[in-house]
Amino acid sequence: MRSLLDAAVFNNVQWCDGVCRALGRTTSLGSALWINVDESPPFYPNAVTLIRDTDVVMACLRELRTGGLPAGWAVKDCYAALDLASLAFEVLFDAEWLALWPDSGDSRKEPFGTPWHAVSSPEGLAAWEAAWRQAPENALPGTPEAAVVFGPALATRPDVRFLAAPDGRARAIANRSDDGSGPVVGISNLVLPEDDPDASRARAVAAVRSAYPGLPVVSYESGAAIRAMTALGFERLGPLRIWVTEPHAMGTS
Repeated sequence: MRSLLDAAVFNNVQWCDGVCRALGRTTSLGSALWINVDESPPFYPNAVTLIRDTDVVMACLRELRTGGLPAGWAVKDCYAALDLASLAFEVLFDAEWLALWPDSGDSRKEPFGTPWHAVSSPEGLAAWEAAWRQAPENALPGTPEAAVVFGPALATRPDVRFLAAPDGRARAIANRSDDGSGPVVGISNLVLPEDDPDASRARAVAAVRSAYPGLPVVSYESGAAIRAMTALGFERLGPLRIWVTEPHAMGTS
């Protein structure tokens, strides 16, 4: 279970790094932390922990904090092991890492045989993001052009799929990664219609499995979404925690 947890953490780091780099941000990957030294896009952290050694991670974060962090800095504590209150951070939310094995769950096949479609161009990605923003949890202030989250370069990456249901009401992102222990696919940024969330969630998971077949599906969720995912066969791998220097738009990405 621990190796799959580490694979889920690595998958999320790869996704955060891809999103930030597609927007021209400067990132670095060390032994203890992934860091985006520039301003992070909405919903994304500035730092993600990579190891369980709290002394090493705290030393790194203490050095960053002493150097002066901008307001709104977010740290994803991937193993919920840190006490960042001593560095003037506060908890934004707690969550759980989740995984679905290839041979488990009720969504092994696309329900009703209706395939989801994937973005294939920068123009398609811009339209996908515009629709994604219509969900209340993804609404951003200002104009769409002023706060693009998903840079055009992501549209054609072979390890990423921006997926949408045939009717366009449900959406999800899949990203494939391999930390050296074997490939996994992450599912994130779920948008589900209010009148059919459970069935749409199952279809989203099935669409991700269809995009990258035969792989464990990893994710993290908080609140009621944890129960919804475990109902589909996902197992809990362990807790994580999001810390911020002040509350801001940091969500489940």
